[in-house]
Amino acid sequence: MTTDYTEAAVCHIDDLHDGQLKEVRVGDTDVLLARVDGQYYALYPKCSHYGAPLAKGVLHGHRLVCPWHNACFDATTGHRLEAPALNGLPMHEVRIESDQVLVRLTTDAQSRTNPLAAPQAHSTETYVIVGAGGAGAFAAEALREGGFTGRIVMLTQSPNQPYDRPNCSKDYLQGKAPAEWMPLREPDFYKQYGIEIRTETPVKRLDAAIKEIVLQSGETIRYDKALICTGGAPNHLPVPGADLRNVFTLRTLTDSSQLRLLGQQGKRVVIVGSSFIGLEAAMSLRKLGAEVAVVGREAVPFAKVLGEKIGRLVQGWHEKAGIRFHLGREVRQFDGTGEVSTVVLDNGLSLPADVVLLGLGVKPRTDFLENVPRADDGGVLTDEYLQLADGLYAAGDIAHFPTPDGPVRIEHWKVAGQQGHVAGLNMARPDAPEPYRMAPFFWTNQQGKRINYVGHAEQFDQIIYDGDPETDDSFLAFYGVDGVVKAVASLGRDTDIAIIRELMQNGQLPHLQTIQAGVDWPALLAKVTPQA
Repeated sequence: MTTDYTEAAVCHIDDLHDGQLKEVRVGDTDVLLARVDGQYYALYPKCSHYGAPLAKGVLHGHRLVCPWHNACFDATTGHRLEAPALNGLPMHEVRIESDQVLVRLTTDAQSRTNPLAAPQAHSTETYVIVGAGGAGAFAAEALREGGFTGRIVMLTQSPNQPYDRPNCSKDYLQGKAPAEWMPLREPDFYKQYGIEIRTETPVKRLDAAIKEIVLQSGETIRYDKALICTGGAPNHLPVPGADLRNVFTLRTLTDSSQLRLLGQQGKRVVIVGSSFIGLEAAMSLRKLGAEVAVVGREAVPFAKVLGEKIGRLVQGWHEKAGIRFHLGREVRQFDGTGEVSTVVLDNGLSLPADVVLLGLGVKPRTDFLENVPRADDGGVLTDEYLQLADGLYAAGDIAHFPTPDGPVRIEHWKVAGQQGHVAGLNMARPDAPEPYRMAPFFWTNQQGKRINYVGHAEQFDQIIYDGDPETDDSFLAFYGVDGVVKAVASLGRDTDIAIIRELMQNGQLPHLQTIQAGVDWPALLAKVTPQA
């Protein structure tokens, strides 16, 4: 839909330098102004993912990075480049008159899809996506974006079409996000682009040697190409009483809906596992009015990922909200008649529980694969194009992908979405494949405070802080091995962490010694040429 073509001068031609952003006003409309290679561009000013103000983000070459969750857009076209955003940004006309930059409003849309090919009935090729999480959703659209016009079939054992799974432990679980917010797309979108989503359709077997999928129903589907993105199955606890009622995991929208109802009833909840999802759920259930206790093996939550100092900080946030911790402990058994009533710890302590939530990580769902080698953890090993066999690709929680430090498997939404996007493009464009080289990124919401994390460090021998987690409201934490930064965590430093991810993605992140001496992050980024 177009507007009345309101036009206004928004700045002098020399007011912005390349790489600068500014939010301006045209009539009653806010517009984001960006300068790239001497040219001005005008875009919708909020991220199409969760509405973050893009003027507080980062512009690196043509890459416009959201400050909250690091979605990425092309500032010159508005196209979405990276998850977690699905849609791109609408654009307005820009012209130069004398020494003034004028913007003319040409749309009142808040987002737009990337250009997608329409399905063609005469095409005989069938591409199958097994899994309907973030990776599957982004892959289906990438197939059309890449020009594929054949049949796309998405198979999922879930009763739901693709939805915003990270919200299952956050606003949706808290009752702040209504059910209609959760689907990633409306059903009509998938119909329009010929994406056939078959819910409640579990796969019994996929044979990579003959390119055949057998469903639990007995139906057989032959594919030309397929993408495996089945995610992970939650780990269970092999202790007595684990089969009692009201012992939950949190992986699906159904899980979240059930837990939300119980939380609203003020139930006593014991969460087993001080994981990110475990503590997000603890936060959400506590906000609903539940009594919440957390049992964790670690002496300090997140110590292996974020270090003890930040782990203690996060634990303190939760304790102030009334959440009790039993750390350095293991569960010996669950007691109850029919349904759980008590959680017994290894020190003999019994915790009353109406509900138990297991937050113990996941195992890759790959048991149905035949003629596909699996890693020790059940994942699969891909090449840099996310291909693992002829015509077969993998993305998301199951995929070990190559990095300079060796194959890595990462269980995060942005990673899954972007891997799905890259895999889908590569399936559609086999003659011009694109390697997957995105610097990993994830975020977690802990008691209303968003911690962003870039990179991947399974271990580290040094942590350097910019800001003190014990006293400051914002900080950066750099995790290194032999002086090389492997990962960075941040609180309240959104622009800096987005810059750091751009530098990491370009292989230009300084060593720890340089960082310890102090770095002007915007100035450093301005010296780095973005990767093509």
